[in-house]
This record gives sequence, C-alpha cells and structure tokens, in this order.
Amino acid sequence: MVEGIGPDAAKCGLKEEAVEAAVTKRLTDAGLRIIRYSDDDTYLYVNINTVTASSALCVSRYDVTLYSHSAAKLPHTSSPVLLQAELLHKGGLAGGGPAVHADGVLKSVLEYLDQFTTRIREANK
Repeated sequence: MVEGIGPDAAKCGLKEEAVEAAVTKRLTDAGLRIIRYSDDDTYLYVNINTVTASSALCVSRYDVTLYSHSAAKLPHTSSPVLLQAELLHKGGLAGGGPAVHADGVLKSVLEYLDQFTTRIREANK
C-alpha cells in the first residue's frame, strides 16, 4: 500500500503510480509474491508526506513499514483480540529541488525494501 502522495508531492515529481510500480517491481524481483487489495495478514505500507517550502525546495518524510496481525489475549480481555504488529520499519527525510527530489526519495524507499527483503530471506533459511 502506497499512501500520502498529495499535491505537494506531485509538484516535487512524486507520483503514486510510479512509486507503487517501483516498489512492486523491487519486491517481485526479490522473489516475493504481491497480492493487491487483499485481507492478508502481512502487508507493506509506504507513506510519503511532502511539503514545499518554496517553489525551489521540497521536503519529504517517508516511512516503509511491514505489518502483520496476530491474535493475542490481553490481561483485560476474556478472549483473544486481533492486534497489528509492526515487524520492520525504516523512515527518513529528504530535501532538495523539485528536479531531483523524487529520485532521491524513491532511491531511499527502495534501499529500505532491499534491507527488508534481505532480512526476510535470512529469516527463511
């Protein structure tokens, strides 16, 4: 799921479809299966929030998070409840001119995905 790409991000060259395509390609190239719009327990969330301080400066906060769900019995409940669990998370900030901003943000997001896929691969050995 890619989210947060609004009008300021578009001014800075970020497009939701392009980010989603790059993320999907990187994950499938790493051997992971992508299922869109499902109720699967585990999902990847990419959030990019961008502001423009002026027409010459873009600043984005980006986060990549891998979530899963699990049932757990809490001390104050009589039966298990479904909980969201954050498995992996990386985030950062990028700033720069509109001409190069999108490339810098996307490069960082894809580096995080590479780190995630390496950890997943290592855990499955």
